[in-house]
Amino acid sequence: MNKIKSNPKILHSAGIVFLFTLLISCICPKIAVSQVTFTDITSSANVGNNSRGLGAAWGDYNNDGFLDLYVSNYNDVNVLYKNNKDGTFSNVGSSAGVDDDSTGVDIVWGDYNNDGFLDLYLVNDVGAGYGAKNLLYRNNGDDTFTNVADEAGVSSRGYGLCAAWADYDKDGFLDLYVTNNAHTIFCYGQSNKLYRNKGDGTFDDVTETAGVGEKGNSMGVAWCDYDNDGDQDFCVLNFASPFLDDPEGNPSVLYHNNNGIFTDVASSSGIEHTDGGHGVAWGDYDNDGDMDFYIANNSAILSTSPPRSSLGKNVLYRNNNDGTFTDVTDEAGVGSTLTSTEVTWVDYDNDGDLDLHVVNGGIQGNQSSILYENNGDGTFSDIAGTAGIQNTGPGEGATWGDYDNDGDMDLYVVNYNQSNKLYRNNGNSNHWIIIKPVGTTSNRAGIGARIEVTVGTSTQIREVDGGSGFCSQDSLWVHFGLGSDEKIDTLKIKWPGGKVQTLSDVAVDQIRTITEE
Repeated sequence: MNKIKSNPKILHSAGIVFLFTLLISCICPKIAVSQVTFTDITSSANVGNNSRGLGAAWGDYNNDGFLDLYVSNYNDVNVLYKNNKDGTFSNVGSSAGVDDDSTGVDIVWGDYNNDGFLDLYLVNDVGAGYGAKNLLYRNNGDDTFTNVADEAGVSSRGYGLCAAWADYDKDGFLDLYVTNNAHTIFCYGQSNKLYRNKGDGTFDDVTETAGVGEKGNSMGVAWCDYDNDGDQDFCVLNFASPFLDDPEGNPSVLYHNNNGIFTDVASSSGIEHTDGGHGVAWGDYDNDGDMDFYIANNSAILSTSPPRSSLGKNVLYRNNNDGTFTDVTDEAGVGSTLTSTEVTWVDYDNDGDLDLHVVNGGIQGNQSSILYENNGDGTFSDIAGTAGIQNTGPGEGATWGDYDNDGDMDLYVVNYNQSNKLYRNNGNSNHWIIIKPVGTTSNRAGIGARIEVTVGTSTQIREVDGGSGFCSQDSLWVHFGLGSDEKIDTLKIKWPGGKVQTLSDVAVDQIRTITEE
């Protein structure tokens, strides 16, 4: 029998190829994982909501361990979709008492009274000029809600657009910031509002004393500890329009928190974005330990009113970790000039870095959404089409959350006057963890908590977000993609009240509740 002889040169070459392949798979895990795709399951899930949709927010209002969904409709009935735990939803808005039919815009979940049940704040705008009041739905704990906005002191009537929760004074109770379009003919100078939670079910209007009485054409708002000093700062976007007076001062406002008194540091921080600001979102896209942010600009607003700077394109600001930011839009490849509204950071493919989702269109008509895949080198690539979530409709809002508890983030997109879309993430083999923070001395929902996940020398950070983007809110459950990592070395939570809690050797692929100690 003839023996097969080994060729040393062939074996040497094969060995090199094997080692090279192994090395690449270790340092570039994205190459080893197939492209993530999404499936449109709107019809089977019963969440189409074909109306004048503007905003949406995931939240587990009944504490059954599954995310439910609230959708705002302009001059139509708002909808609360209860998760049936089988991939379908039921509209329970009427029986729950949250089926307001005025001029719903933004909605944000937060447990303002720390009773363990998520409450809901609904922003209404002026509609036909009469100005519907904003609503605060207190969760009664029995699948029903009661509007307590008047007695709580937060029923501001104005041209409201967005709201966000945060415990800016670190007293353990959620405070609330609401943006208004102050320079419209309907509102007669209505400023934005900062409501301080008194801890007894009521709020004080501290707008002027806190130094945040911005009177601009305000849209998106997002809180974040951008300077890593342990308290919540926030960004407010304004826009210019041929139909509205120009905002006063710098279009973007970055408020730095100094013991409950705020100072606008946008100009000194290097923030000079275009007019037309709609949505804003914070996220550490480069995993360097500080929060960067992205601004979605509505370029259509500027069509007959020349902007003061970058011609209406969206802007990415990289945090320099010294109190300043650098505009890295062009080098990152994320400077879309479409009619952008909503923006969200999300690790949709569980590879360990934040990707970027931008919704376009709105009342201007059909436009494609963008899903920027983070390439891991400071640049991004739009893969919305190949992923199956291009959503070529009049997009207004969007919310990400793991509604089916399978470890990857699903997407709900709100289209104005067309059917909304629910895209189920089909996932991949990457690992993940979802954290459900429960505050004790801090606010119960853990809003504002910073969570750090460390594997080896790599650390990711997230903050529990009380509202950002535009007219929408992502799930309060904090999601991390972990790539091929099979264990978390250290998980650290910096609670809003100042406590730091550390866990070691944490298992992956789980939804874990962590209670403040």
